[in-house]
Amino acid sequence: MIKLIKYENLLQFKKDVSSFLEQDEVVNNLSLGVLNSAEKTPLLMAVVQRDEEIVWVMIQTQHDKIICSKAALLSPDELRLIAEQMHHEFKSIPGLVGDRKLIVELSGYLSKLRNVTATVEMNQGLYKLEKVKKSILSKGKLRALTEQEQGLAKEWVYRFCEDVNLPISMDEADSKADDLIRKGRLMGWEVDGEIVSMANGSRPTERNININFVYTPIKHRKKGFASDCVAAISQMMLDQGYQTTSLYTDLSNPTTNKIYQEIGYEWVTDSVVMRLEEKPCS
Repeated sequence: MIKLIKYENLLQFKKDVSSFLEQDEVVNNLSLGVLNSAEKTPLLMAVVQRDEEIVWVMIQTQHDKIICSKAALLSPDELRLIAEQMHHEFKSIPGLVGDRKLIVELSGYLSKLRNVTATVEMNQGLYKLEKVKKSILSKGKLRALTEQEQGLAKEWVYRFCEDVNLPISMDEADSKADDLIRKGRLMGWEVDGEIVSMANGSRPTERNININFVYTPIKHRKKGFASDCVAAISQMMLDQGYQTTSLYTDLSNPTTNKIYQEIGYEWVTDSVVMRLEEKPCS
């Protein structure tokens, strides 16, 4: 029997779901990373159980989306029952992110139950890397960005979010840049004394770490800098003891998907960011 269970206690939630999520650290990197870094109780914590066994985990820390982990195999009837229970138990379901096939199907059920419109915000590919296959081509070096470079990082974080259609305010970009620099994993690719590209290591788990905030300003694009930067930071993470690195790509951009595969990243699964909105008045 399928049953949705909500949590109020963060420590109990972590205790109950960690082993399930750790079965696949790459696919569940987002869920694990968010959970491991949570300093206050998330907006929503829930699991789906089948006969007392966890088969799906949901967590929400931001107002715009619920993060859905990798799920056990679910039948259409089970997914419909999950949607019905979410509809009754969750006050707000603004959006969902997770496995493309499951989330699209779940969103279809929810859109009918809640009389809302489900639209795809972004189709993503999830890739993992175990070994860097690409040689560095440009005469550059990887180094951590410093506090003195926060202004540059702020601008690039802002532009990155703009490029991936997840816009933020400049103040939010400044706060994010400060946080990334303080954690010491926001790296820049430096050529002839100038930072020409950046990438960040994020959401570390026991065996995996995600690469994100990959950005190169327009004047430095098409020179291989982003590819070299990602290859270098990926190797650095492997050298630090992680078994794999992972990253998400925008599937609408075939160029970046090709570049990452040349570095050594291999496709794992497709993910989707779905938005659920009230239907406009006719």
